[in-house]
Amino acid sequence: MFRAIAGVLSLPPTLAHEATHWLVARTVTDDAQLAVEVTGGRAIAAWPPLESPLIRFLAFLGPSLFGSVLIGLWAASGTPIDGWRLILAVGLAIYTVPSRADVRGALGIQEAQQEVDN
Repeated sequence: MFRAIAGVLSLPPTLAHEATHWLVARTVTDDAQLAVEVTGGRAIAAWPPLESPLIRFLAFLGPSLFGSVLIGLWAASGTPIDGWRLILAVGLAIYTVPSRADVRGALGIQEAQQEVDN
């Protein structure tokens, strides 16, 4: 039961993270897809291999880069992390932290990136 509750509570930042991946990939391919599983608290973005190393890097690490900018702006503003802002800080952390697959994909070593269409 607690796992289901945690999954549902983490869905908003997870969905935002995956939607950022999808938006960046969508700028170069119409085949980018976004899937959401509400009961499991999961969201997944998928797209075919991207030829441009820069776009691939941005597609895989876009949420981390954007989240880092938001964290920097929050830190520079001097706004304390207390009360309800703690919930926002945790959500921003979930949004920002890249998965192992994000890092591997940005480096071009994700399995999907190594497939070549003939």
